[in-house]
Amino acid sequence: MFLAKVVGSVWATKKTDNLNNLKFLVVHPLNLKKDPLTDVVIVADVLGAGVGETVICAYGHAARKAILPDNPASLSIEAAVVAIVDKIDLDSSKIAE
Repeated sequence: MFLAKVVGSVWATKKTDNLNNLKFLVVHPLNLKKDPLTDVVIVADVLGAGVGETVICAYGHAARKAILPDNPASLSIEAAVVAIVDKIDLDSSKIAE
């Protein structure tokens, strides 16, 4: 799992059938200093996260299971929002420079 900031959304009118009714977001993964990393990731979202929010995302099977728990293998996604973060408490003295 990783922390990320939602920076946008993706609209796709043509997609595989098992992706219908899914919302897609563009997220910018964060490091523990809350600085953005260099790449963005497209994630599926069923929780309703919005631009500017911090989210927890999962990859692979965990992402598919979060979206479709009964049959995760039938879903064509690699990453998904699994939580919307309310607050982050970090001890900055424990984070390596």
